[in-house]
Amino acid sequence: MKKIKILIISIFTLFVLPLAVKAASGTISVSSSSKIVVGNQVSVTVTLTGDTNIGAWDMILDYDKSYLNLVSSSSGNGARMLGYIANKDDAIRKKTYTFKFKALKTGSTNLSIVAYSALTVDEQEINITTSNKTISIITQQELEASYSKNNDLKSLTVEGFEITPAFNKDTLEYQVIVPEGTKEINIGAQVSDSRAHVSGTGTQAVTEGTNSFPIVVKAENGSEKTYTLTVEVKDEHPINVKVGNKNYTVVKLRENLPTNVYYQEYSLKINDFDIPAYKSASTKLVLVGLKDESGKITLFTYDEKTKKYGTYIEIGTNKNTVYPLESTKAPVGYKQDTLKINGEEVTVYRYQEKSDFVIIYGVDIETGHKGYFLYDTKNQTIMRYNDEYITDLQAKNDLFKMIIYGFLGLFVILFIILIKLGKRKKGPKKEKPAKTKLTKKKAKKQVKDDFDF
Repeated sequence: MKKIKILIISIFTLFVLPLAVKAASGTISVSSSSKIVVGNQVSVTVTLTGDTNIGAWDMILDYDKSYLNLVSSSSGNGARMLGYIANKDDAIRKKTYTFKFKALKTGSTNLSIVAYSALTVDEQEINITTSNKTISIITQQELEASYSKNNDLKSLTVEGFEITPAFNKDTLEYQVIVPEGTKEINIGAQVSDSRAHVSGTGTQAVTEGTNSFPIVVKAENGSEKTYTLTVEVKDEHPINVKVGNKNYTVVKLRENLPTNVYYQEYSLKINDFDIPAYKSASTKLVLVGLKDESGKITLFTYDEKTKKYGTYIEIGTNKNTVYPLESTKAPVGYKQDTLKINGEEVTVYRYQEKSDFVIIYGVDIETGHKGYFLYDTKNQTIMRYNDEYITDLQAKNDLFKMIIYGFLGLFVILFIILIKLGKRKKGPKKEKPAKTKLTKKKAKKQVKDDFDF
């Protein structure tokens, strides 16, 4: 019996145990983009991975030179990848190489690993399996034609609230009503195509009244579709006003007002409500916030006496900020015109029709100085306008004109005097004897008279 056990152990040691020792193995993978436009470059990555420490390797990346031209290689030896680890402590289990190729012509080409081998740090052979990569080389037109045109949403939600109508990928406008005092909402959206991109989602701030949010879906081919979500924050007693042809609601919460560094915080009564506002000691202007139907809040002027609203605009740089005013008189040599600045029509004065510089009459918000300002329409800068030179030039021009007119008048007077003096020097004209017609009878009588002498 004992001999039988020894025999079994011997057989296990000689035949079974060696089979239980697993041989080292590894892989060589080739990865890159599947499509490339002819004339462009493509990056190809070759990765050697082992299940044990790798001590040496040698492999070659094979490619068709009629389709691909090797531009660069991290191996330092072209398409061949050769390595050796002298120190066992430096042994690795992964090695990666990067190649760049330029696509030469359209078609399909294959990249593969040939003449490969690898050893462990103990110089044992590693069983290697390889993979290859097929690249399709196409034209730019073919690439663009392959892009997805799907720019649909799969879903649209507002966390904690229900939108109306029920979502449909072909319905572009939705509404949701939230309680008074709501400061923000969370918009969620999923695209139908994973290659599309959506913007306008996530946490969004809202204010009293109407708030509009565009959710834009951009397909892989660049085409866009816009879904619009209108969020109505309840306002039990809205103050509705009209400025020009647009409808607005008065902003009742100070945190919703746009900031203005030149004005001081102020409060006033409108329809028995305390309305947050701004006021300036220099301009004497009062500004309140008005929200349009799209939810945009803008500062407007408010006259506490007439209770009228007006457009407010600031034109300025880091040195001057000007509120434009109406002027009854144009600067000397300038003609009145209008110019759109910051989206508003402003009265300006031009010296020439195509000039880049215009004159604006207004008040400096910081200093309270009223006067003319020079505005550069190209660089959008503004500075005080100095008309001393123009005024002085105009005065000199007027003086020059007076001198010219004086000389002309003196010349006319001298000319008249010379004419009169010339007439006196000639004296009275001698009278010539009158000519008479001599007849025969008169001639005989004249002769007789002469001889009678």
